[in-house]
This record gives sequence, structure tokens and C-alpha cells, in this order.
Amino acid sequence: MKISEKLRSFLLWGILAAGLVWAWQAGKMDPVIKTGREIVFGKPPQKPTVKDFKFQPVTRQDIHQKVLATGTVTLKTGAEVKIGARISGQVKSLLVKIGDFIRAGEIVAIIEHEDLLSRVARFQADLDAEKARLLKVLAEGPLEINKAVAEREELLVQISLAQKMLERNQELNQKGFVSTTILDEAEEKLQVLKARINLANEELKLKHSQLQNDSRLAQAMVDKAEANLNVEEIQLSYATITVPIDGIIAFVSTQEGETVVASLNAPTFVTLIDLRKLEVTVFVDETDIGRIEVGQNAKFTVDTYANKFFNGKVREIHPKAVIKDNVVNYEVILDIKKKKVAKLRPEMTTNVVITTGTRKNVLTLPKGAVKREGKKTFVVMQVNGELEDKPVELGWRDSGQIEVVSGLNEGALIGIPNKLLKKRRKGRRP
Repeated sequence: MKISEKLRSFLLWGILAAGLVWAWQAGKMDPVIKTGREIVFGKPPQKPTVKDFKFQPVTRQDIHQKVLATGTVTLKTGAEVKIGARISGQVKSLLVKIGDFIRAGEIVAIIEHEDLLSRVARFQADLDAEKARLLKVLAEGPLEINKAVAEREELLVQISLAQKMLERNQELNQKGFVSTTILDEAEEKLQVLKARINLANEELKLKHSQLQNDSRLAQAMVDKAEANLNVEEIQLSYATITVPIDGIIAFVSTQEGETVVASLNAPTFVTLIDLRKLEVTVFVDETDIGRIEVGQNAKFTVDTYANKFFNGKVREIHPKAVIKDNVVNYEVILDIKKKKVAKLRPEMTTNVVITTGTRKNVLTLPKGAVKREGKKTFVVMQVNGELEDKPVELGWRDSGQIEVVSGLNEGALIGIPNKLLKKRRKGRRP
């Protein structure tokens, strides 16, 4: 009886084993095996189907090569002016405060200047005296010359008369009516008059020379007095402090009643900035600086106006590197186009995009359509209702678009995963 029970058990296990082998060979065990594997290892990933993709055509458009960098809004050279005093004294009045807009030529402050007014008045009096002296020389000199001319004319008349008297005495002497003594006296008188006329001519020349010298000396004294007066008037002008450019008062470093001392360095009263003269200093990484050239267009944003774009253009590329935290950067200076520049302020942080090149009308595809395996790049295409990987060669990238160098034709439909599209839509929600 015990033997029959063992045989029965053996036969049952044999039948069960034979049934399992038959079921496995017939494929009847596949669902059971699949369920077991899913319980132990989890469900295997499902192979994507055509329904998992949205297909879009390859199109042509312009692709721009760009360099991304950060920077700072800075003031141009000459846009910040420190205004101070060139003379010492007490601040009589201060006419501005921080934030005031002031135009070129307007008064900022006045320093006490009563002593300078007195000096100007004294030098003005000196100038008036020298001018009066010059006028006297110019008036009296010609009169002296005219007097000398008149005296010379009188001598010429006397000479003419003496000449006639000599000729007459010579005729009478030949006839024996006049003695030789009278003739000699007539000749002597004529010679004396000729000597006097020579002296009168020399005196006339002397009068002319004296007038020229006196007038030059008097004019020099006038010029000297004017120069002295100009110096004092310039010193007086320093007491009224004006601004050389239009701008906004950014800093005030003095107050009314304070005494300032002007020595080697002029004490600063106010700091003036012209917010229309702004530029952007961009820090470009050493790996990108080779692509930057003067004249390239750029766009940038600032944190306070994150949704507004400002336009600029590369003006300078500084040759010396700026090294910070072992990172090598180069300074690139952008000119800001005048539109919207009034919204900017110095030291604002900027996010800059510089366009370094453009390829026009090239084949492009969305970034989300690209698949990579190692160094190879593929896109998904639909062929006879099935998905197929198509190798492609890519070029420049521009935001969400990538240039297609080879592997696709215009209009070819390439797949973008629906999951990626859903993520994009989620990201656009407010």
C-alpha cells in the first residue's frame, strides 16, 4: 500500500511536469512568465509608436550664430563730472540737491567774494587811468608835431626872403650902391636860416618818433592793466560755480556755510552724471572672444525690465583680459541705441546676446526633434506607418532651431515627441 501511494505521487508529478513542458513549448506560459517578470523586475519600457509624435516639415529660415554673456551698464568717459571750487572761501549758497536735473551753464553754488569785488574795482580804476594817459598822448603828440611843422614853415618863408635879399644886395654891390659888408651880412643870415631849418626838420622827426614811442608805451600800460583786470575777473568768476554739461546731480559733498580750501586738488561740491551717455561693458569668455568683431549687433535685457530688449552695437574690444575666480574674460564695449536708453541706470546688470554671424535661408528643424546616441545624431521619420531613425548632420543653433547641413530635404516630416510638446505648453502657462 505504501508503494502504491509513492507511485501515485510520482505519476502525478510526472504528469504535471509534462504538462508544464507542453504548455511552455506551445507558448501557453508566456503570459504567466511575462506577469512574473513584471512582478519581479517591473514593466519593460514600451516602444514608441507614431501616435507618440507630432510630425512637422523641415523649413528654411535664417540662422544666427550668437554669443551669450553678462555685463554692466556703465557711464561713458565724460558722462560723470565732479564739480568743485578753484578758490578758497566760505560757501555762501548751495542751489542744488541730489536728483536735480541741471543744464550746462546753470549755477550750482556761490562762494563769498567781497574781497575779489574790491580787487576788480581797483584794477578797473588802474585800467581807466592808463587809458586816459594814452588818450592824452594821442591828443597832445599831434599838437606838438603841428607846432613844429608851423615853425619850420616860418623858417622856410624867412629863407626865401633872405635869398631874395642876398640876390638884390649882390646886384647893388656890383653897381657900387651896397658895400661888401652888407652883402656878407645877407649871406650870413641866409646860412643861419638854413641851419635853423635843418634843426627844425630834425626836431620834427624827433616829435614823430616821440609820439610813436609814447603811444606804444601808453598802450602797453593799458594792455598790462587789462591783463591784470582779466586775472581778477577770472578769479571772481571762480566764486560762481556752474556746470559744464547737462545732467543729474548724483552726489553733494558740501553745504552752505562750510569753508572750502582750494590747494592742489579742487574740493568737490557735487558729482554730475549725464544719463544719456551710457554704454554696456560685457564680459565675454575667452572661448567666444574670437568670434566678436566691431560693428556686430547685440541685444540685452536688465533685471528690472526683464521683458524689454535694448539694442546695441559692438564699439570696442579691449585687448587685456579680466581674470576673476580663475575665469578669463575680455571686456567688450557696446554702444546703446538711443531708443529706451532713458530707462537705464549705471551699474545695472545686463544679459547680452551678440549676433556673430548669419546664415540665410538654410534648412532648419526644431531642437526637440533631435536624438543622439554617442556621437551620432538622428531624427525620427514615419515610413510606411512605422518609425525610422534618420541620421543627419547639424550646424548652427539659434534658440529652439538647428541648422540641417545634410541628411534631410526641405518639406521632410520629422517627429517631435508629444511629451516634449506637453512640457513646453506647461512652461508657457502663467
